Amino acid sequence: MEFLLEFILELFLEGSMEISSNKKISKWIRYPLMAFILFFFLTVIGLIFFTGILTFSDNKLLSILLLLCGMIMLIGTIIKFRNLYLKRK
Repeated sequence: MEFLLEFILELFLEGSMEISSNKKISKWIRYPLMAFILFFFLTVIGLIFFTGILTFSDNKLLSILLLLCGMIMLIGTIIKFRNLYLKRK
């Protein structure tokens, strides 16, 4: 069941990234897909930050590692978004 869910989500996210970067597809389809992808990644990163903040009082090392992981993922997401959508010509 987990494999099936992972396969479907990966197929949807990768397909959405490919469709949203294609200029031949209508803007009415591309922009909501871009918003969905951005919302999904920011939600996951936000949950990592939230977990890092919550665990700070109990386990400082884990909290710092989670916050560092969240920062790395946020920077990677910004770089990927800029390369895929903003620098495209």
